[in-house]
Amino acid sequence: MGMGFDLSAMLKDVSNLDTGREQIEYIDIALIDQDPNNFYQLSRVDELAANIELLGLQQPIRVRDNPDQPGRVIIVSGHRRRAALQLLVDEGKEQYKDVPCIREKEAGSAALQELRLIYANADTRHLTSAELSKQVERVEALLYQLKEEGMEFPGRMRDHVAEACKVSQSKLARLKVIREKLAPEWKVAYDKDAINESVAYALAQIPAHDQSALMQFVQKTGRKISNVYENNVRAFKNDLKHLNNLQCSDGKPCGHLDEKVQKIAATAFTFAYCPCTRCCKDCPNLVTCKSACPKLAEKVRDMKEQRKFQKQQDRQAKEERERPHVEVLTQIWQRFGEARAAAGLSVEEYQNAVNLYHLKEDDENYPKMEHGEDITVRTQLPYCYGMGCGTAERLVKAADVLGCSLDYLFGRTDDPKGGVG
Repeated sequence: MGMGFDLSAMLKDVSNLDTGREQIEYIDIALIDQDPNNFYQLSRVDELAANIELLGLQQPIRVRDNPDQPGRVIIVSGHRRRAALQLLVDEGKEQYKDVPCIREKEAGSAALQELRLIYANADTRHLTSAELSKQVERVEALLYQLKEEGMEFPGRMRDHVAEACKVSQSKLARLKVIREKLAPEWKVAYDKDAINESVAYALAQIPAHDQSALMQFVQKTGRKISNVYENNVRAFKNDLKHLNNLQCSDGKPCGHLDEKVQKIAATAFTFAYCPCTRCCKDCPNLVTCKSACPKLAEKVRDMKEQRKFQKQQDRQAKEERERPHVEVLTQIWQRFGEARAAAGLSVEEYQNAVNLYHLKEDDENYPKMEHGEDITVRTQLPYCYGMGCGTAERLVKAADVLGCSLDYLFGRTDDPKGGVG
């Protein structure tokens, strides 16, 4: 055998596959067993059953005698077809009970027979990354077993495995890292094809306990595992490296890493800057953080008290700045109320007269503001939509600068200084 690996040549004596005239026989589906070594997923069986019902079974199932149970057979190729036929039988369609099969002769070792199973399935379906990984792992083990049985494999075994499985050396290396380093909880998702190979490979390159922490975050937040992408894992890994050798202010190793890892996991899905990559004492969000280091509890309390005091100071300063404007608004509303009362108009009658939309709550709010209640710097005036204190003050200032009255500016009098003519 040369450096190239020819599986068909190695299996030529295993059975009469593709040699001579093959005979189709019909076997009761109840007598057809799955091969216990088959690790391929039985996916889209419903679709295959519908196709068989529409077009018939296009290819017979290949079987071999079950050495442990005479009269029964084991599938060599056709596990999905058998599952689809069983589905139809379970629906009461007895015409699919007798399955067309080709019975192959038993020959060779158990390792050769299992290789037949693997390649019969691998050539008839699209493999997920997890299935390919299992295939690679099993083919490698079987080839080593055959080597122990006396079969010669010149050169490096990994070259034979790569050629036999039709994958590159780099692909083999990636799959090996995933098999050996991917944490169990992520391995379940990978086997179900819920995460792709790139995500699994990125995860496998960080410590198992950090992988578990990321899974805890995903489960806690209700995020779908299928919505975890490679860039999320890369961002998580990149921030984690800052935690290496992180020390507390007392010189001891940081004892708050678990909480930091969870916060880093959160920012991995937002692409925001994560201050948790450093000590909590240096965090700009320390006073608002709900998972700050407990050693800084006293400092956090002091910061909160200082922040509370500063808010009070800011609020008082704001009230002082706004007081003149509130006083102006209060005076305008009081005068408006006096004028409305003198005119004998209800709130609704006034609003209709000046083409303002009437709201029921205005019947209660207008009298309150006319008496100086609930007035803030953002309170609007009752003369038009969007008219606040700033507008009124600018109108008054315009009249003062021009040296005339508002009545003159708005055309109610011809006397710049006088009242209404």
